[in-house]
Amino acid sequence: MTDQQNIFDENLISARKRRVINKFSTFLHGLAIEDLKNRLLEIGDDFLETLIVGPFAKHWSENISQKKISCIYDEHLLKILPESQDLIISAMHLHSANDPISKLVQMRFGLKKTGFFLGYAFGEQSLYELRRSFEYAEIKNFGGVSPRFHPMIDTPTYGTLLKRSGFKFCVSDKLHFEINYQSPLHIINDLKSIGETNCLLTRSKRVLTKNFLKDVFNFYKKNFLSNQTHNKVIATFDIICLTGWDTKPKSFI
Repeated sequence: MTDQQNIFDENLISARKRRVINKFSTFLHGLAIEDLKNRLLEIGDDFLETLIVGPFAKHWSENISQKKISCIYDEHLLKILPESQDLIISAMHLHSANDPISKLVQMRFGLKKTGFFLGYAFGEQSLYELRRSFEYAEIKNFGGVSPRFHPMIDTPTYGTLLKRSGFKFCVSDKLHFEINYQSPLHIINDLKSIGETNCLLTRSKRVLTKNFLKDVFNFYKKNFLSNQTHNKVIATFDIICLTGWDTKPKSFI
């Protein structure tokens, strides 16, 4: 893609994830990992060669049981030997890729002829409450909304990306979570701890003043209190799961 088409500062994304790689919060990734383990049990296949792609791939590898697992960081060009893997897992990085189709094609080329792909990425309504709260504060303080949040891809579009990348028998489905947090600040700290803060090329350079953040937090607490836990707020996270084969599988899931 050309620079004009890019929307993410991928160098900044990489720098932020590398900064937290040894101390990142495992909570949000853990939601996807638990689903992954359940799916692998349902499939029942014994994948001899498994590759995990993503900034926190090593952590994912430590939490699943496959015979031979290798890990690579999410780079522009993925170092995957052609037709070398029985299973490739994309671990929460496609949602901030400027060219997700390129990443998917590279992973598909790395699969053996009956290889299986499983991918996880944030999508749809993730951080809906925080987005709304920032929009309110921006309009109140500045008279308009500036780019502070990454655009999210919905489930059908992820499925389309899989098909355009050449995968067969594609399925995309959504895991929906509503998480209770002590405060909006705790949500922001969780995002920082996994390198998921604003990395848009057109991101706003405005300093977040105390008054601005106060407006964000007040709006959040007023409109998005948890129904289950007193004095806690709710945060939505949608995690999209993508599955696909390079060629016709031996058996269907």
